[in-house]
Amino acid sequence: MFKPSKKTVQKSLFDQDQTFPSYVMEMLYKSWAEDFYKLIFTQINEVRYSVLYSEKGSRPNKAVNVLVSLLIQYLFSDEDLIGSLFFDYRFQYALGLDSAEKRERLCVNTLSNFRCRLVEYEMQTGRNLIQEEMEELAEKMAEFFSLNTSLARMDSTMIDSSCKKMTRIELVYTVTRNMVRELSKIMDVEIPDFLKAYLEKGHKNQTIYKTRTDEENSKLAYLLQQAYDCFKWVQENRVSLDSVAFQHLKRLLVEQSVETEEGVVIPVDGKKISPQSLQNPSDPDATFRYKAGHNHVGSILNLVEVHDPEKELGLIMHADLKENRHSDAEFGEEFVTHHPLSEKIQTLAVDGAYFRQETIEKAEEKDIEMNFSQMTGRNVSDTDIGVNQFEIDKDTHKITRCPQGYEPTFSVYDSEKKEYTAKFYKQHCNQCPLKEFCQVKEQKKAFHISFSESKRKTDEIRSKIGSKRHKELSNYRAGIEGTPSILKRVYQLEHLPVRGLVRSKIWVYASIIAQNFKRCVKCLRKMTVVPQ
Repeated sequence: MFKPSKKTVQKSLFDQDQTFPSYVMEMLYKSWAEDFYKLIFTQINEVRYSVLYSEKGSRPNKAVNVLVSLLIQYLFSDEDLIGSLFFDYRFQYALGLDSAEKRERLCVNTLSNFRCRLVEYEMQTGRNLIQEEMEELAEKMAEFFSLNTSLARMDSTMIDSSCKKMTRIELVYTVTRNMVRELSKIMDVEIPDFLKAYLEKGHKNQTIYKTRTDEENSKLAYLLQQAYDCFKWVQENRVSLDSVAFQHLKRLLVEQSVETEEGVVIPVDGKKISPQSLQNPSDPDATFRYKAGHNHVGSILNLVEVHDPEKELGLIMHADLKENRHSDAEFGEEFVTHHPLSEKIQTLAVDGAYFRQETIEKAEEKDIEMNFSQMTGRNVSDTDIGVNQFEIDKDTHKITRCPQGYEPTFSVYDSEKKEYTAKFYKQHCNQCPLKEFCQVKEQKKAFHISFSESKRKTDEIRSKIGSKRHKELSNYRAGIEGTPSILKRVYQLEHLPVRGLVRSKIWVYASIIAQNFKRCVKCLRKMTVVPQ
């Protein structure tokens, strides 16, 4: 049964801080504990988590604001957190615990069970409560500091899984071995002779690491056949069909092999294996992606940060963790189209990887100025004529004039393909001083031009590259590139201590709350410094 906790604490005569001298209390008020209590603890929306608990009359939950606050203390293990909660008064003060609550039982399992509830709830509903908490807290922090949120910037970074990067032979062997080990735990199940070797010590090294390069293909085919025979045996005997090991084995065979009519499995060509295929059974959510000359196995994190230059404070207002096959263009379109923050911002600075026609159109609908710091392909120079310089009627969407002012003899707009087409008199084009720089093409009776709306938008964006405004916003966007580095180095995102996409989200979003809090504390310290 859900029960909200108290937001404020009535101090008693028996509280420990009642015996502290004044200079110690001053140290306490200047510590992180006071700021955490005001900016984080008292602002946590406990009602959001009521969906995790039963509606029936039962034993009430532990204080949710305490549990969420403990998740944010990213540098500690669960055991250290519990120890700090009982022995460090700053923790107790930051979490608003009075004398009676300090004696209340709170163990490691309480934290573990709370995480499990969060994971199970997202897997059932697709809703991540910690992500919602992170974004709402960021909004409250921005409001507290009266932050100018009209200017935002976006960037993404790869989050590599801590699982081992396996070769195909290692993967097939490990999945089959896990299935055999699962079978060995079941009583009254006689493991077939051809699989017993997987339980022997040293069998893995002998099978995988002592294979010559010229034997790899035959070894892979042999191991896949054993995996297939194991799969068939488990199916026929109907044992452990609901186990995770069996699901991994089934997935492996679908992704890595093809069955012939004779019942023989053949390895799939490595180039045809999907990036979404199983990379390691210890992290089944991890996907493969090749980017910037490196192989990545894991997920991708997209960040939207608002930075107020006057207050020198930036906050991560939105974050999204997905499979690493998710492109920047998809992130950009989803944010501009659906996220509530896109209704408030006026300018969004991104790099060229976020460019997508649908994103540009949605941004125009919401009066958002989008600046792309870089664009792939050829830039429009001062002498080139971009198709964006052709005049287009807002109502008919037809080309009405060329950049030199000549009217077309024929003009049409294809609304389905979003394509513009026009023809111009030869005598006009032949005498035009801009002819060699224009994108029209000569035909028998006229000069012809045809371009898509995407091409027009691209040329329009490229034409702005190098302008004063473009340079200002590009320099502004560059400021977010250090944020992923900080998150990876300080909060262990470079080597996540958890695996699985949903579990990783809890760690990542809690880390972002901690980072936003540290930035706010730094800003508060600057505000309290008296100028000389």
